[in-house]
Amino acid sequence: MDDLRLSLRLLRAYTVAVDCGSITGAAEVLNVAPSAVASAIDRVEAEFGATLLVRARARGITATPAGRALAARIKPLIETYSDVMQQGYALNQGLRGTLHVGYYAPIAPAFLPHILQNLGDDSHDLNFNVQECDNITAQSGLLDGTLDVAIFAGDELLAGVDTRPLMDLPPYVLAPEGHELSTKSKLGLSDLHNVPLVLLDLPVAGAYVRRLLRAAGVTPRIAATCTSVEMVRSLVGAGAGVAVLNMRPRTEQSYGGDLVQALPLIDGEPLHLVTGRAAGSPRRLVQVFQDQLHEWFAGPEARALITR
Repeated sequence: MDDLRLSLRLLRAYTVAVDCGSITGAAEVLNVAPSAVASAIDRVEAEFGATLLVRARARGITATPAGRALAARIKPLIETYSDVMQQGYALNQGLRGTLHVGYYAPIAPAFLPHILQNLGDDSHDLNFNVQECDNITAQSGLLDGTLDVAIFAGDELLAGVDTRPLMDLPPYVLAPEGHELSTKSKLGLSDLHNVPLVLLDLPVAGAYVRRLLRAAGVTPRIAATCTSVEMVRSLVGAGAGVAVLNMRPRTEQSYGGDLVQALPLIDGEPLHLVTGRAAGSPRRLVQVFQDQLHEWFAGPEARALITR
């Protein structure tokens, strides 16, 4: 059974007629011809198989008890529809609601909070849901609507995701302060031969580092693997080995309190950091966030997060 055979336009014409007690009066309120109101009433009565309004030439129309009860049930539907439409129009008119952001960029805590806070400073009706995820999960979230926008690295893209490049991220070596590698005037991947390596073993990131080392002819001597950048930094700071990473936070101290240093590499292809969203026209909030994010990445603060 099709429960949507009566449009909201027909139902509204019916309720206005009940309130006005006149087809002509309802037509004036709705700015339509009286025949359109009469037709709407006929359609509603035919659908429910009942006489809902009594027409009297001299007295206009009078709702039956069933007709009044039905009108009372319809009015909240009309009001709810109006609220939904206003909220829908507001998507492109103001910064309000919840922005769902996914990120596969381990150093995102170094830049994302400030950008989100700047966005929220102008609106008390705005809040954020921020989720850490991997490359594919981030894109899947865009496609199924659980994420509005995502920041992720890598070239593996799903159909239906539109991306904009943020920055190329060259690799660097993270080492304990004073490590012997820091004495080299030019450090290359080949210098990591037989050096203990702490590997950030995440999708894309782990395969990326292994690919770099393989291309340089280096067989990694992996001392530890982990899935957290801060754990990598802490293990490096504690002396477990060195790591190959792409972005650095704003501090040279690990969670463990040890000092680490970023050493630029002269070789190795960069990772590509992008923003993505589902194809199609985004709501204004998503567009504004992406624009601010890209503006920030074009400035000096973003360049401070890479090592050259």
